[in-house]
Amino acid sequence: MFKAIKITLFTLLVAAVLTSSFGAGYVVATTGGAGAPLSALQTPSRVQSAVPLEAPKQFRLLDEVWKILVQDFVEPDALDPNTMGRGAIHGLLTALGDSHTTYIDADDYNAERSDIRGSYEGIGAHVMMVEGVLTIVAPLPGSPAEQAGLRSGDRVLEVDGVSTQGMSLTAAVTKVKGPRGTDVTLVILRQGESVTRTIKITRDEIKTTTVIWQMLPDGFAHLRISQFSQRTGQEMQDALKEINEQGAKGIILDVRNNPGGLLSTTVEVVGQFLEGGIAGYQVDRSGNKRELPLRNSGEVTELPTVVLVNQGSASGSELLAGALQDRERAVIIGTQTFGKGSVNHLRELSDGSALYVTIGRWLTPSGRVIEGNGLIPDVELALTEADIQARHDAQLERAVQELKSRTP
Repeated sequence: MFKAIKITLFTLLVAAVLTSSFGAGYVVATTGGAGAPLSALQTPSRVQSAVPLEAPKQFRLLDEVWKILVQDFVEPDALDPNTMGRGAIHGLLTALGDSHTTYIDADDYNAERSDIRGSYEGIGAHVMMVEGVLTIVAPLPGSPAEQAGLRSGDRVLEVDGVSTQGMSLTAAVTKVKGPRGTDVTLVILRQGESVTRTIKITRDEIKTTTVIWQMLPDGFAHLRISQFSQRTGQEMQDALKEINEQGAKGIILDVRNNPGGLLSTTVEVVGQFLEGGIAGYQVDRSGNKRELPLRNSGEVTELPTVVLVNQGSASGSELLAGALQDRERAVIIGTQTFGKGSVNHLRELSDGSALYVTIGRWLTPSGRVIEGNGLIPDVELALTEADIQARHDAQLERAVQELKSRTP
């Protein structure tokens, strides 16, 4: 059984609580909605179960610094051990240079594990920290974030007039989250631009259904996966059964702005399109490779398939697209994907907080490295500014053309 591992990006459903956590910079196994209950996987290991290791002698300086501050600092009320302890942890993790290894304080971790299902309130976007700046990875389909015009790559400089410079990811998310019907104002800097934009977003209810599909006039099924949650596998099976019953001539598998999700679910979905083999490899710190076998029999192993990707396609969606591309099972259309290929494992800490630590990397079946590289589509096609403004989906149209060329 797969461990409590996600191959995901932090989800800024930015709800009344921190809900599903799909992010390249912050990965959390959750109990609600888009996450998976920990009981469905392996219980996260506690740090006490690890082989005890002595802290290096350099860490003794922290104790010296603390004692000096207690004795000499001009504002003793500022010396809150909890705040400063968390600051030390964040500093330690920042020094690693790995945005995927992340600390979650006890309150946020408890909120993540709360059993909340069905829908959430927030703006609906996936985010991560990029060089210390809160960055939009992908807005959720139909979310307030998407409707307000947020795009993958937008850098959030301010939230309600407060600079995000120096904020932790958790603090930034907490600042943005809020109940349905309330507004949040973001100042963003878009890629390729030098002038900031101010965007006001009204928070709303965020639906957690991860698979949506429709039959297009040409007889092709357009099937969109927003993320790989605990329920996505069953949702996919139901959708593919209906697609087969309606006699679809081909499938357009749309994972644009899909930030990833649970490993087990991702592998299950890959298995719906392939007959046997593997979804890819996991490589550990010693360079050992472990196969990710496809155990379920595919539902649509022969139906012509096109996969749509973009910069917001990350982690699990990259593993899916990479597997289908390597096996020449599908044509990939769109733009270069995000490039998040790290394996993250949950470690609970003694005070109820948690650490997600990078323990390995993902490779596609042919051995391609996803981390930092992403995937190059077979057909590279970007949406123009005019397309976006007119809501013209040139990538979807190109996918239809591709399927027409491959079907009678």
